[in-house]
Amino acid sequence: MNLNCIKKQLSVCFIVALLLFSNNVIAQNKTLRGSVKDAGGQPLIGVNVVEKSTTNGTVTDINGNYSLSVSEGATIVFSYIGFSGQEVVWNGRSPLDIILREDAELLEEVVVTALGIKRSAKALSYSTQGIGTESMNDAKSSNLVSSLSGKIAGVQVTQPGMNNGSARIIIRGNSSITGDNQPLFVVDGMPIDNTSSESGNLDYGNGAADINPENIESIEVLKGANASALYGSRAANGVVLITTKSGKEGFSVDFNSNTMFQTLIEFPEYQNAYGVGTSSYIDNKNNPPLATQNYRSWGSPMIGQLIIGLDGKQKTYLPEPDNVKDFYQTAIALTNSLSVEGGGVKNRYRISYTNNYSTSVVEKVNIGNKSTFNLRLNNQFTDWMSLDSKISYIYDKVLNRQYSKSDSKNPMNSYVHMARSTSLSELREWRDANGNETGTHRNFSNPYWIINENKNEDIKKRIISSFNLNINFTDELSLSLRAGLDTYNWNGYTFVNKGGMNQKDGNMGTFQRELENYDLQGLLTYNKRWKKISLFANTGAVMYSNNQKSYTQTINSILQAGLINISNTSEYPIDTQDYSRKKINSVLAAVSLGYNDFLYLDITGRNDWSSTLPLQNNSYFYPSIGSSFIVTDAFSIDKSFLSFGKVRASMAIVGSDTGPYRVWDTYSFDGIFNGATLGSLSRTMNNRDLKPEKTYSWEVGTDIRFLNNRLGLDFTYYKTRTENQIINAQLPTSSGYLRRYYNAGEIHNDGIELMLYGTPVKKPNFTWEVNVNWAKNNSVVNSLIEGVDRFQIGNYSSYIYVYAEVGKPYGYLRGLGVKRDENGKMIMEDGGGLLMKDPDKPFGTSVPDWIGGITNTFKYKNVDLNFLIDVKKGGVMYSASYSKMLTNGMIAETLFGRDDYYIRKVIWGESDSELSGGAYWDAVYSDGTSAKRFMSPQNFAYTRPNYAEFTMFDASYVKLRELAMGYTVPKSVVNRLKIQRLRLALVGRNLWTIHKNTPQGFDPEASQTSGNGQGIENGSLPPSAVYGFDIKLTF
Repeated sequence: MNLNCIKKQLSVCFIVALLLFSNNVIAQNKTLRGSVKDAGGQPLIGVNVVEKSTTNGTVTDINGNYSLSVSEGATIVFSYIGFSGQEVVWNGRSPLDIILREDAELLEEVVVTALGIKRSAKALSYSTQGIGTESMNDAKSSNLVSSLSGKIAGVQVTQPGMNNGSARIIIRGNSSITGDNQPLFVVDGMPIDNTSSESGNLDYGNGAADINPENIESIEVLKGANASALYGSRAANGVVLITTKSGKEGFSVDFNSNTMFQTLIEFPEYQNAYGVGTSSYIDNKNNPPLATQNYRSWGSPMIGQLIIGLDGKQKTYLPEPDNVKDFYQTAIALTNSLSVEGGGVKNRYRISYTNNYSTSVVEKVNIGNKSTFNLRLNNQFTDWMSLDSKISYIYDKVLNRQYSKSDSKNPMNSYVHMARSTSLSELREWRDANGNETGTHRNFSNPYWIINENKNEDIKKRIISSFNLNINFTDELSLSLRAGLDTYNWNGYTFVNKGGMNQKDGNMGTFQRELENYDLQGLLTYNKRWKKISLFANTGAVMYSNNQKSYTQTINSILQAGLINISNTSEYPIDTQDYSRKKINSVLAAVSLGYNDFLYLDITGRNDWSSTLPLQNNSYFYPSIGSSFIVTDAFSIDKSFLSFGKVRASMAIVGSDTGPYRVWDTYSFDGIFNGATLGSLSRTMNNRDLKPEKTYSWEVGTDIRFLNNRLGLDFTYYKTRTENQIINAQLPTSSGYLRRYYNAGEIHNDGIELMLYGTPVKKPNFTWEVNVNWAKNNSVVNSLIEGVDRFQIGNYSSYIYVYAEVGKPYGYLRGLGVKRDENGKMIMEDGGGLLMKDPDKPFGTSVPDWIGGITNTFKYKNVDLNFLIDVKKGGVMYSASYSKMLTNGMIAETLFGRDDYYIRKVIWGESDSELSGGAYWDAVYSDGTSAKRFMSPQNFAYTRPNYAEFTMFDASYVKLRELAMGYTVPKSVVNRLKIQRLRLALVGRNLWTIHKNTPQGFDPEASQTSGNGQGIENGSLPPSAVYGFDIKLTF
């Protein structure tokens, strides 16, 4: 079934559903009136009065009165902060007067912290920020990490470069020079693997993408070492805590269907005046000219001349303005989820299944099919023993992942190489009778050959399980025993067919990877109160084990074209096998003392023993201390204005180890020669005295809320210093090694985080809520290895490099630039035609000056609308794709000087004769005199990409990241349909780039990697938008 057919069927279903429900909304409702007061008879203002399982609701007025249009027999829910809620089935009589009573437990917001420990939010001495499932379920992304962008202060997300790719998340800046800078992901108290995998220019995604958003109840982000100290070395960069849904009493069935479409919405500003060719001619040697002689757009003006196209057929030489655009299609992503939950007071269950199917904007590429099964059981065996069990099984299959960067197998090359006169019809017959690639020239592969002849596939089978046994010995003393397993088996192949222009013989590779992560935790908790003194103490032990295996086979030639089999070769396959193990044992303790519910002191300590460090250095201890002071509880303050006020401060130290086998030098086997096994020493020198990295962190902050929590402000200032870094640095070749592991280097981060939230409007039937977050992080590399002032962490060819450089922010870009005078004018070489080079010109950092987000939520009766504006200010980006487009004469910028140059009667080029038309540099000689010198536009454009500064751009942006408009069908209507709840929503992601400074058709978020070497775009897709609809049903 083709995509257009699918879209038509879905559209028809959606319209029919809307018509069905619109015909039923005329059901007769009655007006319910009444009042809400507290136990003392005082009216309560702003009480939520909502018809259960709908968004039909109101709030009480200044006298505690309310009115609501509902049907007789509806269940009405009354809720108010700090009071126990009530549910009443309305019998049709008015008034319905309610008395709400204070609930001491509800007065305190409870959050999940390290190791699954639940704490009162007001007692915390560090900053955390959470988001609920309601902010993720509508305009969701298939990758959980992407859904966090713009929602949490201090969290920067780099979006995947393509479907099924890796998303990168950084909290409060980069702290490790060559190590992992991403946080630890913890699901229901157990850490999971979030490794990003890239191999052979294929991005296999990040581990957290396997987390099913449909199963998430809430997300809490522990931002600094202060918050995550109890998790140990794996949490040095913060923690993302995820709590999944569990079963509820009774019985219910939920079905959710989400359909999304992805389209490319912005293409480069192509020129459509000059077509394929070189030196202002289509071809100097043939008549009629052959388009196969060149693939660049430096030919003659396109005025209908006869030429021979790439397919060998005669055609007219005319512009093809939409040839790149027409290569792409509308992609579709279908998510269908079904869950069943129920049980009684002591035993509850939840079973769910979700299927995600997706295609790409490139035909036959990135076709994903993921199925997720979840089972969660909650059993209360006795009054003192309970068990929480969960298991998830993920089956993820991706067909034909898209190659990235400058790889000749990346179909995005059509985006930067396809001549402006090339028609797609010339390319669709991508091979000849002998099976060889056609419609190509040198490094421009036919995109249809790429998507039809180069295949790859990978299948991952993953199990994530956890078991938490809770034993309450007394009301004060309890024990929690947790066991977790995260394991996968992942296998796949890559196949490049023979006959290609760039790889005549073809090749093939297979891989199989296995991972096993075990976590065992034991935590003893004591919770006691003596009048004004409270004690909350924990002590425990943790064991983490990581085992990895990989096996690959490679052949460098194919015998039979099209046969995907590793035996399809005349040579022996090249086999490689790797195995690694790592283990960390830990003990920990935490004590929280409280005085009169307004002053708290927290002290924690943890000691790790890591197998990856030498015996003399494998034990490292890190403590933390913090305090919070609740001003509004300590003093007699009128809470009608200042509802809540808190100040907090904390300090912490966190250690971090390294990967396996970096202490002792190792050998690898290299085959057999004359019956003897060959071995070779690793070219990386290990270090027998490696020590753990250490991060020192402190933060202060305040949380202030006004007007009965209608307005709130959370402010944090933090500083971190990571020293004694484990760096893999280059060595002189004379040493006999290429690299060596060192303990050296220090990175400093400090910053500000602001969260502002409020409800500007709260009226019967209408509310408006606003959440604003803003964060600024300053990063400086204080030191590296002695005698070394910079360390390369990324590059593109020899044009641009990304460094960790002493005295500069992490991720600092340098490359070939142009020397300029004091007025900023480019300087030309005296007597020559070339610009003077600045071989090591600084361009700045890829790290933004600041990031922020604004979320607005409007609710009117049964309709709700919310949107997220995501902002990034500052940071630079080098675009390799734009550089290639300049070289290839594809974009409008290359029209400079062409008309003047072309009207000459001879083929102009650089010679002793001075040109009087063409392109020229706006430059001066070293003495300040004008250096205006005409040259061929082609050579002018060829020269520009050699200077990185001409393709450096400001990566700032303002984006409409998410938009969702939903309608919850009234209860009176859904009752007739024998269902409990029905919600319809129109949703979208990345619908509008409100502001950016990159050229048209280039996304400022694009990156060639999800690793540390940010700031380089290469072979990325143009900007795209995702839009669709969502249907939720509850039976």
